[in-house]
Amino acid sequence: MELCCITGYGKRVRREKGLIVIDPPHPEKEHVKKVLLSPEGLGLVLISGDHDLTTSAIRSLLQKGTELVLLDRYGSPEGYLLPVGKSPVIEHAERQQNVPGSRCLAIAREIVGQAIRNKAVLMRSVMKNRQDGMPDCSRLLDTLEGKARSAGSRSELFGIEGTATRHYYAGLCAVIPPSFGFYGRNRNPPRDPVNALLSYGYGILYGVIRTALVKARLSPFYGVYHAEYRHQEPLVYDFIEEFRQPVVDRVVVTMIHRRQVSSETFTVSPGGCRIPDDLKKLYTHAVLERLEACYQYDGKTVTFREIIDAQARLLANALLEGSYYRPFANR
Repeated sequence: MELCCITGYGKRVRREKGLIVIDPPHPEKEHVKKVLLSPEGLGLVLISGDHDLTTSAIRSLLQKGTELVLLDRYGSPEGYLLPVGKSPVIEHAERQQNVPGSRCLAIAREIVGQAIRNKAVLMRSVMKNRQDGMPDCSRLLDTLEGKARSAGSRSELFGIEGTATRHYYAGLCAVIPPSFGFYGRNRNPPRDPVNALLSYGYGILYGVIRTALVKARLSPFYGVYHAEYRHQEPLVYDFIEEFRQPVVDRVVVTMIHRRQVSSETFTVSPGGCRIPDDLKKLYTHAVLERLEACYQYDGKTVTFREIIDAQARLLANALLEGSYYRPFANR
């Protein structure tokens, strides 16, 4: 399954001779070329910014099974266009509603525990070459992982996860240059460059996660952990926890350390921090590239996107059939 992300402003998306054509906002400029895409195998299109899409292009994409996700300027999904053929999801919705609470808690413990471990793995990676004596929070995260895997209730699990998240972001603050003004996680809207990048990256990942769940015939509206997110999609928020650090956080830290990102290029106002269009394009490419990066998984070399699809199928088996769920373990 291929993935396309349309960013910036003023592009025109249309159909021509069976292909999807993306015209630039200023076609008279010779150095700006239109993009031609085959709808065959194009599984997901993410759209950020204001663009014109013709109904013929939309219809062509839907007929080929492509999902379209509209993102706001901070990367949060605003809506979806799904092919009618996705309706088998509805068949499983009632079964998901009736999953025993004990099974939901068991799966939630595994997801949260592994998410904490993935945070610790990333922190060990970014701290290993530092010589400034900064404390490494990964050992504390290891302890919290064990507590999460034995939590007796969702409320206890939320408390453990909250503590782990605070320590993780405190550790992340120590490796991000002070010029970025990063002092912890904030959102809706993000108030500094790092949070702007995280939020936008999570928005891209959210679309991929949701598509994987629907392909696995799961309804995004019935979760095992974030069940109180009634007007959102709890299962997406559950499942995404396994992949935030290995996909998005890793890209953000890498780009900052390689000086591909400068805090001065962002626009910060009372309404939030905005990523400039040229950087948004570069960052989007980096996140998509990470999703296509190869990784050793279950004895095979596959991409992160293929791993997400495989994990979604395992999650479906755990939810609907009661099998043990082993979340994705980053190394």
